[in-house]
Amino acid sequence: MRTNRWLLGLAMSVSVVALAACGSQGDDAKPQESSAAAEQSPGADSADQSQQNQQSKPNTKDIPKVVAEVNGKKITKEEFVPLFETQYQQMQMQAQQSGQPVNEKDLKKQTAENLVSTEVLVQEADKRKISVTDKDVDKGLKESAKSGQMSEKDFLKAMKDQGMDEKKVRSELQNQMKIENLVEDEYGEFKVSGEEIGQAYEQAKTQQEQMAQQGGQQQEMPSIDEMRPQLKEQVKNQKSQEATQKFAKKLRKQADVTINL
Repeated sequence: MRTNRWLLGLAMSVSVVALAACGSQGDDAKPQESSAAAEQSPGADSADQSQQNQQSKPNTKDIPKVVAEVNGKKITKEEFVPLFETQYQQMQMQAQQSGQPVNEKDLKKQTAENLVSTEVLVQEADKRKISVTDKDVDKGLKESAKSGQMSEKDFLKAMKDQGMDEKKVRSELQNQMKIENLVEDEYGEFKVSGEEIGQAYEQAKTQQEQMAQQGGQQQEMPSIDEMRPQLKEQVKNQKSQEATQKFAKKLRKQADVTINL
């Protein structure tokens, strides 16, 4: 079973943003900008920290109670906000490096589109009676926490800080696993050729060389044989992701969708 990418992304986001002040890419506890500011001015008091944290929050007051509807199924503000805030935190961190401000309007639309795509896929999975057991969800939860470099307890706490309690996390994880199984049902298992692994290796090598030039530190690249399992999974995940987007686009055309943003 491949680990689901959505919750993994959230976990990674939780780790970089939130637990970076406490530890990892997950997002909300204390943004990295706050800790950076604290380093620049060690005497900053708690009021300053609070103000910085407040500035890092996006505006969610104008979001309607029902963000979208998909074939009569409502996507609510309560479902939308945690994901939107998480993505905002990630984009804000990137903005600090690029100097470009986060476009909240575009990000809201993108988040809504992502949720609509997820919903059309889940509905199709349910039509095909594709199910995911509690045991599968338990395993996926452990993998998501591990990928975020957190314990399961810390991962769930970070998600709760984001507005997602354990029940909601497990529900979202179950949906994402349904989607993975749906895509496999539609397209079959994705095969990876030796040539594709070689291309992925060369890309990784180029990226490492670029990072070394920027950072001034040269690290030895592992051999392709050492990286083969990782590269194979990477290519397989990329193919699965592309197929998921393609299938969601197809289902979206057949669905009755309204977005209220």
